[in-house]
Amino acid sequence: MTNEQGNTLGNRVHVLRDKLGYSQDELAGMVGFASRQILSDLERGKRDVKASELVKLARALRVDVTALLALSEADQPLVMWREKPAVGAEALEADFLTWCERYAHVKRVTETSDGEWFSWPDVPMRIQDANYDDVEELARQVGAQMELGARPASSLQRSLETRLGVIIWFLDLGEDGSAACARGGFGSSILVNRREAPWRQNFDMAHELFHLLTWETTCSEIEHDAAVVERSEKLANAFAAALLLPGEHVNIELNRCARKGSLTLNDLVALARDFDVSTSALFWRLRTLGCGINRDQITSLLGDPRFRRMDRAARTGPWGQCSPLPERFVWLAASASSKGRLSRTKLAEYLDCGLADLDTCLGEYGIAETDLSPLIEFARADDDLDVVGGEHGQTAVCSA
Repeated sequence: MTNEQGNTLGNRVHVLRDKLGYSQDELAGMVGFASRQILSDLERGKRDVKASELVKLARALRVDVTALLALSEADQPLVMWREKPAVGAEALEADFLTWCERYAHVKRVTETSDGEWFSWPDVPMRIQDANYDDVEELARQVGAQMELGARPASSLQRSLETRLGVIIWFLDLGEDGSAACARGGFGSSILVNRREAPWRQNFDMAHELFHLLTWETTCSEIEHDAAVVERSEKLANAFAAALLLPGEHVNIELNRCARKGSLTLNDLVALARDFDVSTSALFWRLRTLGCGINRDQITSLLGDPRFRRMDRAARTGPWGQCSPLPERFVWLAASASSKGRLSRTKLAEYLDCGLADLDTCLGEYGIAETDLSPLIEFARADDDLDVVGGEHGQTAVCSA
């Protein structure tokens, strides 16, 4: 390792250690160095690093080895939080950005075309100048472009991933952490608290989508102006409600209920479940749509213990049981490995398991090696496309 490389690596270790709040003693102990002085020498570029030490350093600093070895330090992507955890936010940010880089790498090596055919809407919206009508119209346009249909929550995550190429990641953000988003070399990404109920997660994804859509025009102002932050959060909430509860389809359901002669609390709870949103989000959306419910009524209902019990009783389905890793990410990573584009060692690292446990880990996601064997193989020659059956199918040749 040259002096320049040693100095760069040492500086990277120092910066990452400082960001995570580790002392030299703490990091030295995590890596297995005999003393703090070894780490001190390393950070000052006065000591070379062994390959085994690099792996341990990267793991302790919550980055991949390739990122740790980068000779030029790119600007750290900004992570924009909705509710930042009071404790451990820096470590969560580091984990989130590392997973984003891994996901982006897996998509590159598998040549996955997420977002390739759909462009991000051009949203020259300044937070200070925007009003709720602007946000309503934006939600309508985005919902149509993403083809979310009458019940947007049911297809939101899939559409974000495949149509817009957004990386969706779930981490345990604790009791006080909500959601976040980021943009960087990996593209656009959203972080969701895996502890939250499914309908809260849906709302968080829609909320963070607004921040991604308006990123270019508002990012610098949001970072430095508290008033802009507050305004942006209100507009993002309005956007999320409008996206997940399209006025046209909500009114259709309200009219259907009204034909029965009345609209009860049970009907409203059922409507919230139908759209896969919280009753709170539904109530505030009804107020926006001018459906005859005012702020005092909403506040009273949401604070009524009897109503809260009824609402909880209607909440069926799994809570906080999403997979440790996104299933799409696991499938793409396993596919990359089966095609020789990702080693099994790297696959185990990406799936956060030991090499000996790799098959068991894949099995937990319903993946077996036979699932990754080719059924059809494509070979392109000049302008003709040959289609050759895999081991499970017959051979066929098609000409363009």
